[in-house]
Amino acid sequence: MKSVAGLVYAGGESSRFGADKATALLQGQRLIDHVNARLEPQVCALAVAGPVTLNDAACLDDGAHSGKGPLAGLFAGLTWAANLPDVTWLVTAPCDVPLLPKNLVALLTHNTNNIPMVLTVDGRWQTGCALWPTSVRAAIEEILIKEEDLSLHAALKQLQADIIEARADVLEGSFVNINTQDDLTQLEQRLRHANG
Repeated sequence: MKSVAGLVYAGGESSRFGADKATALLQGQRLIDHVNARLEPQVCALAVAGPVTLNDAACLDDGAHSGKGPLAGLFAGLTWAANLPDVTWLVTAPCDVPLLPKNLVALLTHNTNNIPMVLTVDGRWQTGCALWPTSVRAAIEEILIKEEDLSLHAALKQLQADIIEARADVLEGSFVNINTQDDLTQLEQRLRHANG
């Protein structure tokens, strides 16, 4: 979809993982490269919120909101996307979801009403993989300035996001995320087994 830009969150501290998750290897490729391979074909332009380089993607920092988590990255992404020609939406994905659904944008843009859109799978909100209209930029900045609840979940609730229920079997991929080294090892083994 031409009016949708993409943002990969890659600025986290990875405290549970114990190293930089974005550059951790899965099947010989960085986690962020797996996410890129799945997200890039779905968007017209791509940026990274964090210090990791990714092909031709724009590299954004959190600016005045540094240290305020993914919401700061979202604000930087919305600011960037709003300055792109004909772009009115920003879809986000964390760098630690290497099997990101290849139909994420299609599922999120089924019906758009100029409010954020988020999938729920088996009752769980996929807050890191949401679709945001660039028009909410000022509202996100206001939340960052107030510093009350800086979670993506709280921002989606406050902006009355449209919640789209999706069954796992319609996803062209999954939202399995890597939080620990054990998670990475288990996924590596699972993929090796699946590929024979």
